Amino acid sequence: MTLLSERNVQNKLRFHQNLFTLALIILIIKNMTDSSGLFKKPMWLDNLMVMTFILVIGIKLFTQSYTYARFIAFLLLWVLCAYTCITCKYYYLVYSSLTVCAMQDVDLTKTLAVTCRIKALILAVHTSVYVWDLFFQPWLVTYSYRDNVRRMTFFMGHANTFSMYVCWTLLEYLYSRYKKMHMIELVVVWGINTLVYAFCDSNSSMIIMTFVCLLTFFSKKLKGTAMKVYEAVITFEARYLYAFLSGFFIVLIIGYVNGLFSALFMTLSDLFTGRLLFGAIAYDLKGVSLIGKAISFPEKLYWRGHWIDSMVFDNCYIWMFVCYGVVYLILISAVFMRLGKKMTLIDKIFIVSYALYTMMEAYVMNTGLVFPLLILGPYIMASQGKEVNRAAKKEVKRYE
Repeated sequence: MTLLSERNVQNKLRFHQNLFTLALIILIIKNMTDSSGLFKKPMWLDNLMVMTFILVIGIKLFTQSYTYARFIAFLLLWVLCAYTCITCKYYYLVYSSLTVCAMQDVDLTKTLAVTCRIKALILAVHTSVYVWDLFFQPWLVTYSYRDNVRRMTFFMGHANTFSMYVCWTLLEYLYSRYKKMHMIELVVVWGINTLVYAFCDSNSSMIIMTFVCLLTFFSKKLKGTAMKVYEAVITFEARYLYAFLSGFFIVLIIGYVNGLFSALFMTLSDLFTGRLLFGAIAYDLKGVSLIGKAISFPEKLYWRGHWIDSMVFDNCYIWMFVCYGVVYLILISAVFMRLGKKMTLIDKIFIVSYALYTMMEAYVMNTGLVFPLLILGPYIMASQGKEVNRAAKKEVKRYE
């Protein structure tokens, strides 16, 4: 009986793992084909992918075990995210909340080992077709431009988009390979990203990749007292950096709009290629959002001596402050503070990296693009080991 119960538990774990992986693959393919200039899907197919994702992740969620408190908390989170998405017309908050809450009995490293290969295959197709057209059909090739610099898009809509996909595909590989990884893999991953940077000129991806590779290298090589100090610093940053940066950018744009921090603001805005100025304009014209509100701007805008051709939001702290809602900054900050100390070192490294990357891009709330929020899932559900043990005990009792 004990052997049978153990087999049932293993089958259940495998079922949950495969369901979650399938759901994430569907979400990833939807996201990447949304950006793609090669794979243009009709609306019915896009809707079918969304419904299939919801069906698969729904089965995963309904077959999980919950405490009453956890179920109520998840339900409130889904309702909150659904309200924000309906209000703002950005729906990936719902997808992300579903995937985070569906992390029970899921080994994230196994899932990412699969998804990074799916992403790599799609990126390889885009790269191959782009290079072919570059030589044989150059009139079909598309570019992005910044400061009169031509940047290659690889048929992903924008150079930054392609670079982001490459960066986070490589980071998924690093995360999934961390325990068995050799230093040469770290060098190769950084080298591939650097090669893409040469064609796409995406600073965000290059900065975050270099940062993660350095932190990963230190985590593998430091010993003794140096390692203890390093872990203490990373733990502190994993717990408090997101909250600090949330407060910092909010205070900065409120202060600037009201005549404070002008020199510091303009210096940082130039450093972040105008991201902060767009945020200040949005705050001044639209105010603060608590749980989400729709905002829109004309194609050409004049504000305090600045002519803005298009409003671009690439700082997610500010984007949540003025659009998604301050509640998400508070929730994520609180979860990081509470769980940051319990995480493994590699989890902490990616949480710190996520907090930094949030300064530079607005799509970080989409777990189908940027995965670190998924790291929270097993810790929110209690440690995976405890969940498995509890499930095993329940199954054993059924057969005793």
